Amino acid sequence: MTSPIYSQPPNLYVFLAAVAVWVVSDLSIGFRYGNQSGSKQDRGSKHAIGAAVCGGVLSAALLPVWVPAAEMPYPAAAFWLGIGLLLLGVSVRQYAVRTLEDDFSLEVSVDETDTVVTSGPYQWVRHPSYTGGLVTLVGIGVAVGHWLSFGATVVAGVLGYRYRICVEERALRATLGDSYEEYASRTPYRLLPFVW
Repeated sequence: MTSPIYSQPPNLYVFLAAVAVWVVSDLSIGFRYGNQSGSKQDRGSKHAIGAAVCGGVLSAALLPVWVPAAEMPYPAAAFWLGIGLLLLGVSVRQYAVRTLEDDFSLEVSVDETDTVVTSGPYQWVRHPSYTGGLVTLVGIGVAVGHWLSFGATVVAGVLGYRYRICVEERALRATLGDSYEEYASRTPYRLLPFVW
């Protein structure tokens, strides 16, 4: 049995570097925006995303070892496509966070002074930061070159981000009212244009 393509040098170094870019990017967001203190509006969604991400990544790493028969065809192409998706996801997330600037928070926290942001990536989807996070996870699953890893990252990401989006939209509608409703009607897609 050969080891998965992502774990073979030099691909291993590329994979680790791409994952490091993702981790450093999210840590930088955490350091800048992580000083909140347990918002009641969050309803545990920050922890749900953390659990989903950890579960998806751990599954992506272990499944190729446990079920080697589910390897994708053309593993080299899958690897590079996955690395591209991972880095695209990081870029989309950073763009979304920078567009919100001081309105961004790691926990769901909306108050009456907040305004609806409709510029940048928010003109296409209502939650582009989560789009970036999901694309990053999918990139990891594809880079591993394994169908079950891909499935695990997609399912984990969709479950975690879906819960967060439901919690966040409930808070936005309750606090911002008509201005958020108008934005939601103009921007019908939450996560992926023409999909959801």
